[in-house]
Amino acid sequence: MSGAAAANLHRVAVQVRAMPRRSLIDIAKGAKAVAAQAGSAAGSPLKGKKKRGMRLRAIDTIHDTGDGATLRVQGVNPAGWVWVNTGTRPHQIRRRKRGPLSKVYVHHPGTAGSGAWRGVVARIQTSVVPPVLRAQAAAAVRGG
Repeated sequence: MSGAAAANLHRVAVQVRAMPRRSLIDIAKGAKAVAAQAGSAAGSPLKGKKKRGMRLRAIDTIHDTGDGATLRVQGVNPAGWVWVNTGTRPHQIRRRKRGPLSKVYVHHPGTAGSGAWRGVVARIQTSVVPPVLRAQAAAAVRGG
């Protein structure tokens, strides 16, 4: 093996070793964009008079481990994502009016979940992760 070929092989090995961290950063950006889009499409679980809607988005944490790195993408506000994803059961809520009937409870029928977070996970697995990994592998081999 010539000196230039060995140097080229070493350069590729160094870039491939750094690939997991760079890939996770790109995957996290794509995952947060997918979650924000799905959250705005699902709508806020809190609606009503004088109530501001709840923004449904995601945050990420990347931890370095001994042999690589791990990425965790978590929905924020967790309660909102749970309500949108799985729905709510029927329950009693307190009437929000003043006067003698202020302490009256009314029946809320509950809501059906739309499975929005499951859709986010599926889209991340199919449309975010493979292109990022392909691009990072091609850049490492190409020398970029």
